[in-house]
Amino acid sequence: MSPGTAASTSVLHERRKFCRRHEDKRSQQRERELEAVRHTREALFQHVDPDKLVEQALQTAMDIVDAEAGSVLLADPETQELVFAHSIGIKAVRIGMRMPWHEGLAGAVFRTGQPEIIYDARMDTRHFHTLDRLTGYESRDMIVFALKRWEGEPIGVLEGLNKRAGRLA
Repeated sequence: MSPGTAASTSVLHERRKFCRRHEDKRSQQRERELEAVRHTREALFQHVDPDKLVEQALQTAMDIVDAEAGSVLLADPETQELVFAHSIGIKAVRIGMRMPWHEGLAGAVFRTGQPEIIYDARMDTRHFHTLDRLTGYESRDMIVFALKRWEGEPIGVLEGLNKRAGRLA
């Protein structure tokens, strides 16, 4: 075998190994997502308490993205605020704590209905830095998506904060 052929064969072999590893990672992600759907489905039939159901959905979302913390904020149309209804991993966030729905990334996602990912919350002008100061919790990266009624009307947002390893994707 010529040196050029050997090099080509080696490159091809490495490329196949890379593709297999990439496919394995995608397969593992799909497995986690399917497991999360199964847990959510079970929770729907297991919990008749809406608070428990929301808490289970939050935990499942956090598990999918491997987040350290997460919150569910629900809209209060009378005051035009988002109200912390559930929080996991952020000890200083009090249930009932409020923020204007026209501020912060949560407010932007609530208004547009479009999910957002921030890779560096400290540098993003949409991040509601007041909350970090009040709680002492440092938001590094975030994923936020709108919670909507069947008709598409937003009723709140779900946030995942600070991926345990790597970056949110």
